[in-house]
Amino acid sequence: MADKTYDVVYVGAGNKNLINAMYATKFGGLKVALFETRHEEGGGWCSDESPAPGHVANHCSHIHIYLHHHAPVWIDFPEWKEYGVQVCQPKVSQTVVFREDDSWAGSYSIWEEGFKDKTYNLLKRFSEKDAETYIYYMEKWFDLFYPASLEWSFTPPVPLGQPDVMDRLIMNPESGIKPHWMMMSASQVMREMFESPEIQSLGIRGAQSAGVNPTAYGSALIGLALMNSYMDGAPIKGGSHQCAHASQRVIYENGGELHHGKTVEKIIIENGRATGVRLTDGTEIAAKLGVVCGANPIDLVHDLTDPAVWPADVQKSVKNIERNFVAISWYTWALKEQPIYRAEQFDPDIKYSNWINLARKGLDCIEREAHLRLAGEWPDPNDFNLVIANWSMFEHDYFAPPGGKATVLTEQFIQPATRYPAEKWKELEKTHANECIAFWNRYCENVHWDNVIGYVPITPYYTANHAPNFGPQGNWCVIDMDGPQLGRTRPIAQLADLYNFPIKNLYPASSAWHPSGGATSEQGYWVYTVMADQHGLKKPPEKDWGAIVKRVLREGIY
Repeated sequence: MADKTYDVVYVGAGNKNLINAMYATKFGGLKVALFETRHEEGGGWCSDESPAPGHVANHCSHIHIYLHHHAPVWIDFPEWKEYGVQVCQPKVSQTVVFREDDSWAGSYSIWEEGFKDKTYNLLKRFSEKDAETYIYYMEKWFDLFYPASLEWSFTPPVPLGQPDVMDRLIMNPESGIKPHWMMMSASQVMREMFESPEIQSLGIRGAQSAGVNPTAYGSALIGLALMNSYMDGAPIKGGSHQCAHASQRVIYENGGELHHGKTVEKIIIENGRATGVRLTDGTEIAAKLGVVCGANPIDLVHDLTDPAVWPADVQKSVKNIERNFVAISWYTWALKEQPIYRAEQFDPDIKYSNWINLARKGLDCIEREAHLRLAGEWPDPNDFNLVIANWSMFEHDYFAPPGGKATVLTEQFIQPATRYPAEKWKELEKTHANECIAFWNRYCENVHWDNVIGYVPITPYYTANHAPNFGPQGNWCVIDMDGPQLGRTRPIAQLADLYNFPIKNLYPASSAWHPSGGATSEQGYWVYTVMADQHGLKKPPEKDWGAIVKRVLREGIY
């Protein structure tokens, strides 16, 4: 007999499960309990006072795209903002600073008045034709792509053989999408769209940073979508963990429970149904309606359950899931003074960018980096694609102490945690720190070790040990994001359709499921809609995604 019974039991209290539990308690009126191994909830929504007193660092999820990450949550939970989830509003979104001449290309954020004109005027300094093309697809993004992307992301995946919203977008002659692009790589389509290496570089950066292999055939559409997707991207004021705190409060206020330091050892399967969980201390918890699991698919099939309860083809396909490619270093630096970029002489607005990529012009440096990763090689420290996220530039008081100090994240794709033993990773932590400072210094003369107060070396080895869902590779998207591991067949086709899942009342809700990786609200939201359909629960209101995009463009926030 179970020691305790709830309507729904959650394996882990990561960001997806928190969102799902918010809906299950407030809309479904369910009695729920989340069991989390760590001392706190949130998973990738983690922030700490580090690497020096007064500096707040996001050690995993750091930039949230306002609508792509949380569109329905802003609408269904207005209290979320009241409880502390508020976005910064940078002037400039994604940018690329070029080593060859200290120029930069970028797009202004939706919060900057006249952002389209300002983006056009910046880009035409490289190519007027390319600037026109870029703005053309920016307008397509807000009119057609973004509403379709939101519907796709926050809706259960449509089974193969049935057209989904992205299929309809591709077939829409107004979209500007050429049919043959679907067979191309993201880098190939950038070469076809743009003539200047600077704007080719800008176009590809979104896909590269998101973890998509820009050289993979079939990645063109996601590359095209990500070209403009960062324009409403920004950090959360006070750090990403604000999302976890606010979500926890909503769950508590609606009668839910959250238990820290409690590890689920097994999901109990009886007659093909998930009926509860057993904790490592032997406690058994019953679930009347089901179990929501935040684990990666490999752990779900081969660790949290008896593999024998799954079809043989599922066991085999799960073992073949790829998860070595999206391995990243996220170092956070406490600096005595703000970085001063040589590129400010080209245009001073670079210092107001939310997301700066330091690299060479053209696509070959990104393609080379991807090939080195696939070959198991460390990136060339003289040819990094180093991303800089300076949260303290535009919301200083939330992220750094007074006196002009800075809290800055650097991001560089490297090798997965399983590539080297633990002692080698300790050595690489310092080696990579020196690599980052040396490379950064090429673009900012005042970035050197004398300007560093402290740093935190977040490597894939760290990420793999931060939460079990990321392990053992430390893949920040949990699994890779190319081909069948993206969208409606993510993680594998046999496990993608939750309406026809092999185990009844078992609801996977992690970054390994449709649509993609990242610390978004997507899986938590759409998995709840499946649960609501199957158990007759109250569903959140239907969303007019196009109207949502227009309102945010008009008012800045929902």
